[in-house]
Amino acid sequence: MLRVYPLHPLPGRSINRPENVHHDQLLPIQKRRIMPRFPVMRIQISPDKRPCQPSPHRGRAGLPSCEADLTSVKPSHRVPAEITGATMSRLARTHAIVDAAERWKRRCLVDGGSLFGQERLWTRKHFEELRTRFVERPDPGDRSFEEKLRDQLQDATPQAKRLWAEITWVYWLMVDSVKGVTKRDRIRTMWEWSGAALPADHWALGDVLDKGTATPGPAYIIHQWREFAFVVTLMLAFCELSREARESLLDEPWALSKWIDAQMVAQRRQFRHALLFLVRPDEFEPTLAVDHKKKMVDGFRETTGAELGAGRLDPTDLDKAVLDARRALEREHPDIEVDFYDSRFRPLWLDDKAAPPDPNPGIQTDDETWCRNRFGASDVWVIAPGEGARLWNEFLERGIAAIGWDDLGDLTVYGSKEAIHHAMTENGGYGDNPTMASLGAWEFAHEMNKGDIVLAKRGRGVILGWGTVTGDYTYEPERTEYQNVRTVDWTPHVSPLTLRAPITTKALTRFTPYKDWLRYVFEAIEDKRPDNGLEPPDRETYDVDTALEGLFLEDTQFRRILAALALRKNLILQGPPGVGKTFIARRIAWCLMGHKDREAIEMVQFHQSYAYEDFVQGWRPTRQGGFTLRNGVFFEFCKRARQHPEKKFVFIVDEINRGNLSRIFGELLMLIEADKRGSDHAIALTYGSPGERFSIPENVHLLGLMNTADRSLAIVDYALRRRFAFETLKPAYGTGNFRAYLLEADVEPQLLDRIDTNMLALNERIRDDGDLGPGFEIGHSYFVPEESADEHWYRAVVETQIAPLLREYWFDRPARAEELVGILSQ
Repeated sequence: MLRVYPLHPLPGRSINRPENVHHDQLLPIQKRRIMPRFPVMRIQISPDKRPCQPSPHRGRAGLPSCEADLTSVKPSHRVPAEITGATMSRLARTHAIVDAAERWKRRCLVDGGSLFGQERLWTRKHFEELRTRFVERPDPGDRSFEEKLRDQLQDATPQAKRLWAEITWVYWLMVDSVKGVTKRDRIRTMWEWSGAALPADHWALGDVLDKGTATPGPAYIIHQWREFAFVVTLMLAFCELSREARESLLDEPWALSKWIDAQMVAQRRQFRHALLFLVRPDEFEPTLAVDHKKKMVDGFRETTGAELGAGRLDPTDLDKAVLDARRALEREHPDIEVDFYDSRFRPLWLDDKAAPPDPNPGIQTDDETWCRNRFGASDVWVIAPGEGARLWNEFLERGIAAIGWDDLGDLTVYGSKEAIHHAMTENGGYGDNPTMASLGAWEFAHEMNKGDIVLAKRGRGVILGWGTVTGDYTYEPERTEYQNVRTVDWTPHVSPLTLRAPITTKALTRFTPYKDWLRYVFEAIEDKRPDNGLEPPDRETYDVDTALEGLFLEDTQFRRILAALALRKNLILQGPPGVGKTFIARRIAWCLMGHKDREAIEMVQFHQSYAYEDFVQGWRPTRQGGFTLRNGVFFEFCKRARQHPEKKFVFIVDEINRGNLSRIFGELLMLIEADKRGSDHAIALTYGSPGERFSIPENVHLLGLMNTADRSLAIVDYALRRRFAFETLKPAYGTGNFRAYLLEADVEPQLLDRIDTNMLALNERIRDDGDLGPGFEIGHSYFVPEESADEHWYRAVVETQIAPLLREYWFDRPARAEELVGILSQ
């Protein structure tokens, strides 16, 4: 009898069937991404040989293992040369995840059993309990997701708690931006809420959790409760189906997709894409970004003939179009495994090059040729000129690039990266594992060379300029900080370039392998692209979910702000320094509009000398010695809004209480009221022509920002207060959203606990002080890292940003201020 099976070409993997599965019940072999075009194994089993037996080695689920005549097995063709290195690693991760998902699908989705045990957990009864305790009883408080969840499940049955742990396993399975140890800890913690222990050596807690296949958006972490509510509601509906109906859906990918999309807000949830890939990996891509799927189709429309068209695209039709694009690529490249994110294909559909591609592409690309012609054999580096790029001006003026880690002394005395790593570990302050910091220090001193190219960045998304390294490494102990120096001939940008997605937080990174990203950035610098490809399209949809990504506001408060601004048309966001008022303002405006429209937003900052003539209208001197009547910024803004009555316009005033409001607004104080808008209430302006009247259009909204800790300000006059709604923003220390964001930014848990504990205690002291109060608390924005977030970063924030505030607050009690600075610095 001749039996033919494809070989899984991973080192140390035997071809084997899963435990407790008979050979005639084997699951179908995945046809595409899960089984690339590797050798076909011809296994001849003669009638006198014993049947297939389980191998003692765990192998790929779904493949039998035969101990007969294995030595005679020969491949029918060679493995393509391109399937090596990083590509093989990526394929291996996908294989392992899909293998695990297949076992979960059969045990849980079909049989209603348990992933970790022998009981029945994935049943209607247990999902109904989770819906009652979690979905129908939301906790809008400021605590972390896990803290609130524990209270919500406090009185749940042990089975419901263990089911939640298994849902958590599925939720994080394909995510690559969360460490495996973090995934295991969350799963084990929730399982142990039931009073039972989870075996540490269970296969589902093994290596499969260490690497993922997709990076979700921040909302997948920050707004987990939305995604988990969707999972519970969806699975309850699935469990209400008969077994035959469930199996039928799982066998029909497009019917399954349609069924999921008919459930609660499925099209807005990232887990929709995760579930479809895990259940049907042959038809759905391993990505959680619907925007990426659209770009895949658009990028290969000439090959597939697919057109997205106008309006909202049906999600199932989008997934079909992506599959058509994949099949077209597979026909064009029959000898390689197609991966849309591989650098061979990525530049063809994705303009956003912030996430580095495969550094070993295996196929020559135009990007490689471009970089070779542009940089020759030189390396290209990205460096951070201090926290928040505070040293950028010094870099330009002195023609240098410098890094910190001054406590190490002269970096040339270290003979290896390991020696620097050891020194950092011994010195402390670099976290538990200073691997990346030690690599950066070594590379700056030993591997960067004259002629190399350096890009300077601010934070994770702004390129400030570029330069050429002109000197060797020098150690300058006379400098007060950043004593490791090289000379650089800098070329600053006329205006900084804003990338559409974040890059690494490291202080120094070698970007030489990421050729498509480098070409993208330098062509933008040299203005060779028509639109530079740097800003998101103005008309992309912008809703509450989008606005809340990366914010620490609760959904209820954000919706309350939107409702107040829409109703009153005038709203002031007030709060202490560092709560993100300016950052939030544009998101509120875009969400009110429903999309990003920069033409419909204007922003000014009031100050003591700001006047009616700047804001509304006034006479201005000319070069000829006369005067001319010029319209102010608000007059022109209203004029623009009047030409587009179908659109909403938002005028943002930063530091609104710094100006003399009566003098700035003048007669417009009456017109800004919601019921005084439109031409029916038009009035003559102070400098207007006879017969000319002015009104504020109904589609104009005023959004003011006010710092409650500014001692120089008079009380906002009552006339303005009664015309505006007010919303107070508070520091987010200790909240689940703040902690999730910092953990995602690789802030060590111990350091995060310090930040929360110290700042919560400090703000309590400020609130209780009779001369200060809640308006003088210190906001969380100071501790949102732009670069690497370690002990040095924390101390720099305390010393350069928090300490000056405290000394100003207690200027008459300096001992108190220094005491608090000392506590924060411990």
